[in-house]
Amino acid sequence: MAQSLLIVNKMIGALIKILIVDDDKLIRWSLKEMLSQEGYNVDTVATVAEALTHAEDTNYHLICADIDIEDENGIEMLKKLKMVQPEVKIIILSAYPRNQIEPQVEELSILSIIEKPFQSEQIKGIVRDVLE
Repeated sequence: MAQSLLIVNKMIGALIKILIVDDDKLIRWSLKEMLSQEGYNVDTVATVAEALTHAEDTNYHLICADIDIEDENGIEMLKKLKMVQPEVKIIILSAYPRNQIEPQVEELSILSIIEKPFQSEQIKGIVRDVLE
């Protein structure tokens, strides 16, 4: 019975599309591995331009994004992503403290701001909570 439940959860998770936006290759890789193992369908991109292109082509349930991406404004990127996909849920991953970020993203309905470095169980739990 437990194995059947796990299979059903992975099938449901595979229907859930997540976009990871981070210019750090190791973070993109580790988040993709971790969330794919949870059964989610995960895409990763390194730039704002790639994020916008993916968002125009694919409907995502969740976007996990760094806001400090190679000299590009991640907050402006999030605003554009919300214009393309108004219903998408957003989690910010950042090395900046939460209290510095919150005032800049109030109107975006950000569901969580996770400070780097983070733990894998922390990310899994927050993603699970956000998607429920």
